Amino acid sequence: MVGTDRLDRPLTDQEKAYFSALLRAHDFVGASMVSLRFALKLTRSKQASRDLQGRTNLRIVRLGWDPVAVTLVRCLCRYTWSEWSHERGESATGRKAEELFLREQGYADAAVVPSVEAQAAQLETERQEKERAVAQLEKLRALFVEAGDEVNLLWLDYSLHEVTDLSEMARRSGRDVNDFYRAADRRKRHTRRLLAETSGAKYEEDR
Repeated sequence: MVGTDRLDRPLTDQEKAYFSALLRAHDFVGASMVSLRFALKLTRSKQASRDLQGRTNLRIVRLGWDPVAVTLVRCLCRYTWSEWSHERGESATGRKAEELFLREQGYADAAVVPSVEAQAAQLETERQEKERAVAQLEKLRALFVEAGDEVNLLWLDYSLHEVTDLSEMARRSGRDVNDFYRAADRRKRHTRRLLAETSGAKYEEDR
């Protein structure tokens, strides 16, 4: 479903009905519960998590969603993370780098509001994680360059600019959208190679 930002106009009544039906077909209620729990872990506040979810729902209307490219629950969690990170004033590149490499990681619950010292330690940890994420992102780019993987280089650049719709990537680049679907398997291999190198493990190509 194309979002209003790409359309550069509000959704028509027919488009709203189609989008609503699409969301219901993919269990929007269940996906929203998962993203709300994720928002609560990030904000540690019921009210703040509800506010964050509201901005997430607005973002999916603005940016759209491609059910072929990503599941609804993953899309909502990505948008939740992005909205939360944006609210904390992180740079666009750092935010997307964290989103690409850290979105699957869990976040520890806290029973009480942390002390000033604990918050400072947490911010320093997040800063270090962001630096590592940016470094990992540049290493991944280098692997794409080494392999001459132009499609995944395009995917990376578009992703950093919050273009997640593969059809839109194809339109902007003038390539067949199937090129981007096929690139996903190569991207996974590149990522496994990078993770293996980071951990010091031996990487073996899939056969």
